[in-house]
Amino acid sequence: MNVASSFVAESLRKSKAGNLPKLAALLQEHQQDLGNFLAVDPRGRQIPAYLSQLSEHVAAEQATVLKELGQLQNNIEHIKEIVTVQQDFARGASMVQTLNISDIVEEALQIHSTMMVRHDIEVRREFEEVPAIQTEKHKILQILINLLRNAKQACEGTPHGEKRVVVRIVSVPGFVRLMVEDNGVGIPPENLTRIFAHGFTTKRDGHGFGLHSGALTARELGGSLGVHSHGRGKGATFTLDLPINGPGVAA
Repeated sequence: MNVASSFVAESLRKSKAGNLPKLAALLQEHQQDLGNFLAVDPRGRQIPAYLSQLSEHVAAEQATVLKELGQLQNNIEHIKEIVTVQQDFARGASMVQTLNISDIVEEALQIHSTMMVRHDIEVRREFEEVPAIQTEKHKILQILINLLRNAKQACEGTPHGEKRVVVRIVSVPGFVRLMVEDNGVGIPPENLTRIFAHGFTTKRDGHGFGLHSGALTARELGGSLGVHSHGRGKGATFTLDLPINGPGVAA
């Protein structure tokens, strides 16, 4: 939401539509001889072409701003749904649905799409055909959003030029497996055993809650969250396994 709203504000500040008052004042100044001004005066003769270019710029700006506002609305809707889920959870309610996992992954990727593009991070999708699963959508979304954010941050910290995040969906017996792989800063061996511990973080502004919460949520859903890395500078892969038939049900 912060990214989208900041982008819209910056777009409006830089909008070429801000030149319209000057143009209107110039036309008002020559309203008594407007035809002659447009036909003879060098400044007036430029106005038709300028208006044509301005209309194109304004149309492009409008399309971009509307796209960002649409994304902002989606993110607000997602927050509302998370709040609803949390309220239902507090009341002991369950929201298990039959879902296509690729749809949930695409929604998580869409939430991060602007930042991935802005930081020049390539996103690859490697999706196998897998069965629909019985699960709770917004719990999975929260895990995936956190994993994708971590992957983006890992890529930002890498010194080499190519930045890449690969998201895979594969089928394993009784489960659907989601994998988020990055080629970023990697994880040293001594941190692999602690990375899901509450309060553990290597980030200066981190709180050590996201991965811990994700691992707990995965277990609530009857699955698991794991990680693998070959070490510093060699990227990392987080693996989320989710049961096809939901928690507590044999596949």
